[in-house]
Amino acid sequence: MSHQLLAGKRGIIFGALDEQSIAWKVALQAHSEGAKFTLTNAPVALRMGAINQLAEKTGSQVIGADVTLLPDLENLLKTSVETLGGKLDFILQCRYEYQCAKR
Repeated sequence: MSHQLLAGKRGIIFGALDEQSIAWKVALQAHSEGAKFTLTNAPVALRMGAINQLAEKTGSQVIGADVTLLPDLENLLKTSVETLGGKLDFILQCRYEYQCAKR
């Protein structure tokens, strides 16, 4: 049951790769609670994952960004603010380590 706890909140969610990702699950829950957000991941992860399916389910835009490149981060922030229509309320970064998951 949704209480719309995040209604009107805008942000960026990093790291959603597939349905097993913590970021994926957080994005679904944030969406159900009324948040609007953009999704991002490294370009190689965008090719490997299913983030476009998540974007479709949540009405989000996917913006690829390599966090080691300042122009990519600047574009991510600028485009997110423009897309979401104002300031950002949150940024969520989740990283899934395959090696850690195997332990």
